Amino acid sequence: MIVQNPQILSDKRSVGLVCKPGRKEIESIAERIAQLLISHDINIQIDPGSCNVAQDKIEPTPIEDMDVDFVVTIGGDGTILYTLSKLKDRAIPLFCVNRGTVGFLTETGTTTAFDSLEKVIAGDCIIETNINISSGVGDKVFPDALNEVYVVSKIPGRLLTLQIFLDDVRIDYGRADGAMLATPCGSTAYAIAAGGSILAPDVNGLIFVPVCPPRFELKSIVIPDHATLEIELVKVGAQGLAVIDGQTRWDIEPHDKVWLKKSKNITKFIRLYDNYYDRLNTRLVPRTL
Repeated sequence: MIVQNPQILSDKRSVGLVCKPGRKEIESIAERIAQLLISHDINIQIDPGSCNVAQDKIEPTPIEDMDVDFVVTIGGDGTILYTLSKLKDRAIPLFCVNRGTVGFLTETGTTTAFDSLEKVIAGDCIIETNINISSGVGDKVFPDALNEVYVVSKIPGRLLTLQIFLDDVRIDYGRADGAMLATPCGSTAYAIAAGGSILAPDVNGLIFVPVCPPRFELKSIVIPDHATLEIELVKVGAQGLAVIDGQTRWDIEPHDKVWLKKSKNITKFIRLYDNYYDRLNTRLVPRTL
């Protein structure tokens, strides 16, 4: 969903700043962004674990404690997912500057970041909203995922035997290295690398993708986003992990059923315009001509 001409800054006029750690060139970009924000009389909460910027009006604040109008990330998609995993409110909009390898989720490069941020401050932008996945085992609830929840063997290289249920109806059974449920946003990440299809952002669905099933024992399937999927580990003694956006891991015991469904939470990205297919063509589709 796209929100046109959003109100980006509230009366608190506060912005968070998170960097990919250990990169000196990123810290210099962060310092210039901080100077730009300060010139607009905006307060800055900067994550001390990733950015080292010394300026007035900067308050060192861990990501999980940030109370801001939006967050600027400088890095790649991994930096974005790490930031989301720490934010107390996952609906805080993100404006993402690319210093990663692909950066599909990012909005701007370092050379255009400053002009782009000026437009954002002026409200000349849109908000793109993305669904999240909620998951867990029984009453135990895992953190939400923007991209995917991946169920994999706890022992690398060992196959899992899985039963797949959709709204309590068994729809598949077989072996694989693992299996995931991905959002439309996540369909362009690990899911596509595992052979899944890309879901357009306005598709009201989620995609189940098995990883390396022998003899095609499990099949990829798109499900409605109002349904609940369950992945059951049925092999005796085979323990698994639920990996949330590649950020956190949670133990799964044999015969556990991992339930997965659309979350009540959403993730918001600040975009200059509705540029999904531009990003798809320039960052994911190989250029051969």
